[in-house]
Amino acid sequence: MRYLLKGGLILGETPADILIEDGRITKIGDVRADGAEVIDVGGRFVLPALADPHVHAREPGFEHKETLETVSWAAVAGGYAHVGVMPNTSPPIDSPEMVRALKARSENLPVGIHVVGAITKGREGRELTEMGLMREAGAFAFSDDGSWVSDPSVMLNALIYASHMGVPLITHAEVPELARGFANYDAVGIKYGMRFRSPLAEELAIYRDARMASLVGAHLHVAHISTPDGLEVALSFRERGARITTEITPHHLLFSTDRIPFYDPTFRVNPPIRSEADRRAMVDAFRKGLIDFVATDHAPHAYYEKEAPLTDASPGVEGLETAFSALYTHLVLTGEMSLRDLLVRMSARPADFLGVAVSLSEGSEANLFVFDQDAEWKVREEDLRSASKNNPFLGKVLRGRVLMTFAKGSLAYRR
Repeated sequence: MRYLLKGGLILGETPADILIEDGRITKIGDVRADGAEVIDVGGRFVLPALADPHVHAREPGFEHKETLETVSWAAVAGGYAHVGVMPNTSPPIDSPEMVRALKARSENLPVGIHVVGAITKGREGRELTEMGLMREAGAFAFSDDGSWVSDPSVMLNALIYASHMGVPLITHAEVPELARGFANYDAVGIKYGMRFRSPLAEELAIYRDARMASLVGAHLHVAHISTPDGLEVALSFRERGARITTEITPHHLLFSTDRIPFYDPTFRVNPPIRSEADRRAMVDAFRKGLIDFVATDHAPHAYYEKEAPLTDASPGVEGLETAFSALYTHLVLTGEMSLRDLLVRMSARPADFLGVAVSLSEGSEANLFVFDQDAEWKVREEDLRSASKNNPFLGKVLRGRVLMTFAKGSLAYRR
């Protein structure tokens, strides 16, 4: 197929046409092409596709929440071309056979599916998986996400293996004994008598894992970092030469305990929504580039799993379809950061982490999206393509909307 995108603003700045032939960008500029399907972009932004290394596709075992197929459609509706799927499924992704099966099932899906293998068998924290064979089968990273590997000897050995294979280990950094509750430890939580997940749980877990990673030369990646003190620990090891990377979620950048309905189970997430002071500090660090990239931690749940008492509600929010619009609305349009910087943290850096290249350049695979920067839209359940609807922006009005996504060289989504 041949497509000619006419009259777009490349990176939101430069007027140009884009010709796509056989899945690749063949020309950028003032283009005329006979026989191509002409798509009038009309001054809207043409942007490099997004990448997200931290997504819960829920397959196998929890297909009532999401599947590889439904998460793919949610991803392209949000401008994503590549996602990394986490291993806390049932059974967990803890064998080379599981990795191969997921890779095979994802071949014909519209986005690139990248598999994170479990660090330990059953994600039980006791015995290492066959990491080398899983890497050969296609796992790009390893994590027991949802659980911290508490046994330091197990984690140290995993980091040693990871360093030899040159793959990142992704840590869910919360010491479990300090994270038995569900609320942040701050004045709001104290007022309402909530059970806490202490910020100290994150700080101490990062310190242990970063210290061991620095000792053996492994790449440690800290998932969904949420506290300034935890980030300070990660950065201190990075300054000493350790390879430590970090991610932050849209919900930790945009929500705080005094900005949410406190008893709304939608906002029960791990780690918890933090204080406004913490949120501001993390936005400042993100703006300065001290946090490497955005990952949604897209965590779909069925209605009955979220419509429960706060103590019983399943933790997590889904967010692939709203992440870019929400951050564009609340960070770019408010002047807190530039569009280019947001794209670096949602496209270039996470794509590099996944081991793929995403760029708007002649000769590259067509991975891009068209974004109507002026559109205002109210987020509604019926508009979401995820199998679950536990989105924290439901009912809220966002500015800017994805109109079209090319992924893996094909036109994968069109409103």
